[in-house]
Amino acid sequence: MQITGRFLFIVGIIVALISAAKLPVTGTDWSNMLPLYVGAVIVSLLGLLLLHWHRLLPGKNRHTCSKHTISETIELLQRLLTEMRCLGEYINSSDGVQITTRVNTLLDKYLLPFVANQQKYLLELDQYKGLNVLVAIAQSERLLNRMWSAASDGNINEAIKTYPKALTAIKKAHNLCQEMLINNLR
Repeated sequence: MQITGRFLFIVGIIVALISAAKLPVTGTDWSNMLPLYVGAVIVSLLGLLLLHWHRLLPGKNRHTCSKHTISETIELLQRLLTEMRCLGEYINSSDGVQITTRVNTLLDKYLLPFVANQQKYLLELDQYKGLNVLVAIAQSERLLNRMWSAASDGNINEAIKTYPKALTAIKKAHNLCQEMLINNLR
C-alpha cells in the first residue's frame, strides 16, 4: 500500500506540475489542461491517503503490536540484565580476553538486535517513548563498547570502572519499557 501510495503521489505531482504550466488559449480564462490538473491533484491526494493509511486506522491494532513489542523488549532487557550481573560477579577477577569475549557476546546477542530493528521500535513504541528507550540502549551499547575497548587494550581498571555505568543504562532502558507497558495497560 505504501509503495502504491508513493507512486500515485509522485505521478500525481508530476502530472499536476506539467498540466499547470500550460497557459490558457487566447481569449479564455482557464487552460484546457484544468481537468487534467484537477485529476492529478486528486491522484496525489489519493496517494497521500494510501501512503499514510496505517496511521489513520484505529489505534487498537497498534496498541496490541506495541504491547507485544514492549514485552519482547522487556524480556530481552531482562536477560541482558541477568548476563550483566553475571559479568559483574567475575569482572574483578577476569583478564582482558575474558571481558572482551563476554562483552562481545552481550553486544551480539542482546544489543545488536535493537540496532537492527530500531525503526520498528520507533514506529511501534511511539516515537517519543521509543526514542527514550533507544537512547538508553545506545548509551549502554556505547559503554559496553568502551568496556570492550579498554579490556582489549589491557586497561582492565577502565573496563571495571565503566561496568556500573553500562549496567545503569541498561536498567534505565528496562525501567522505561516497564513504564511503557504499565501505561499501555491502562
